[in-house]
Amino acid sequence: MENRVEQGAERRPGRGRCSSSAAVKRGFTLIELLVVIAVVAIVTGFAVPGFGNLRRAAGVSVTASELLGALHFARSAAVLNGEPVTLCLSANQETCVASGSEAATGWLVFPDPGARLSGAAAAGQPILRSFRSPDDVVVQGSRAAVTFWPVTRASTTSTFDVCDVNPEVSRKVRGRAVVVSQTGRPRVAAEEAACGP
Repeated sequence: MENRVEQGAERRPGRGRCSSSAAVKRGFTLIELLVVIAVVAIVTGFAVPGFGNLRRAAGVSVTASELLGALHFARSAAVLNGEPVTLCLSANQETCVASGSEAATGWLVFPDPGARLSGAAAAGQPILRSFRSPDDVVVQGSRAAVTFWPVTRASTTSTFDVCDVNPEVSRKVRGRAVVVSQTGRPRVAAEEAACGP
């Protein structure tokens, strides 16, 4: 067989071979990379405080939802078990705080057969539920505890304010108020909690 070049087909220089004029170099220069890094750093610097406040607001919201759930649980447990059940604010998840104005970091739910709050979880009574709020969230109340009786529509009243611990952040992060009515119905109030220094 002979090597023939067909008519109309021409050899094009550089096809199949690397020629210095046809090679295209791809990539970024050092200056372009530094500009991109600087822009990302500036945007991140503006976004980080916003994300911090968003995280703290989520902590307040989750704590208020957990408190609302615990109040519903205590109310149901009182009716189902036929004995009073108390939810009290707690600073150590072992005992109740003495007054509602103390900053609590969680709460306890326990049966309270005597239906009187002694300032501590009833001796010998099991803790039905406990909760510890995130480190930057505190709960205060108009009372340290609420008791639900087995009779429907009977409880002590209280308003619990769920707030961020930092007064500077509290102005930016909306506090939540959880209210227990005299009929025993807990709800998250539409109005903002009284979170102040």
